Amino acid sequence: MKHPRKRYWRTASRIYQRLVSEDSATQLKLPFEDWWHCDRLIRKRQRAQHRGWNLAVLKLERELKTGVAQLIQQLTTLHGELSSGSSQQQISSVRELYAELLALEDEFGELKFDLREQTISVITEPIQLESVYLGPFEICLHYGNPNTDGSLHYRVIARDPNPAITNDSVTHPHVQSEVVCEGEGRLVIRRSLEQGRLFDFFTMVASLLRTYNPDSPYVALSEWDSVECTECADVIATHQQTLCENCEITLCTECAKDCSDCECPFCHECLSHCDSCHGDCCSSCLKQCVQCNADCCQRCLLENERCSDCDEEELEETEEELPETQASTANPVAATPIQPDCLGETVVPA
Repeated sequence: MKHPRKRYWRTASRIYQRLVSEDSATQLKLPFEDWWHCDRLIRKRQRAQHRGWNLAVLKLERELKTGVAQLIQQLTTLHGELSSGSSQQQISSVRELYAELLALEDEFGELKFDLREQTISVITEPIQLESVYLGPFEICLHYGNPNTDGSLHYRVIARDPNPAITNDSVTHPHVQSEVVCEGEGRLVIRRSLEQGRLFDFFTMVASLLRTYNPDSPYVALSEWDSVECTECADVIATHQQTLCENCEITLCTECAKDCSDCECPFCHECLSHCDSCHGDCCSSCLKQCVQCNADCCQRCLLENERCSDCDEEELEETEEELPETQASTANPVAATPIQPDCLGETVVPA
């Protein structure tokens, strides 16, 4: 019968071999990829501004803000490594790594091993920050394939995801696409990985997930259940959003316009105008004048289904004909008297 802790020892041995091999090859690197990513975003933003794509400009600015924050984080880590003044690190032995794994089991209740994928995972308790439920998270450490900078890398996976409405890839204010923004703790977390202090690493990341820094979130908790206005891209709270009655896109209160007849909200594309009063009106409430075919709202279309302009023209024509009729009635033509034949004639004898 195999020892139940045999996989613990085997995992500790593989992690030790990885740490030793990476320690001999570790070298400092500038974050060129993050720099180029920010540079591309800046050029895209400039093109969008030149073409007047205001919605794209706002989205690119949000991406650029996140990219610059990550670049600053990378440079801060590099500065910390240079300031430490120590290139040699004390790496945990296989026995110490084995003890670290046992301590993790006591702390989190269960460890998940995948010897084929060479991963270790722990699952946190369900996390709730400022009344926003985020659910439990799996912290998955990959010890088989090192990161681009030579260190071990890990993912933070939402087990019961409740992502921000404005960005499905953000499952936590400080987690985007399963990558956590470590902030000021980046150097400490990286040191714990490089030295094999697994207990410190997992507990620090779990503690980071339980905290909220309002100065550097991918999406602020106050905007977690918020949405973007489709027309102006402004972020609005859920209780302040309005849906277009026709196409059902999300609008803010400033972009939504009410129909003057039915008083329902509509977006700019779905709202028409009355040809008579030029007021905002939806197409369902507009009717055509039977005489000029103008689109009119209910207030401008009269009972005879004519617009006010056509009704006034008809009234003017009626008033012009009325004086002629009245004049002919007031001055009738005198009738010519008809004389009877032979009236008043005297018969003369032949």
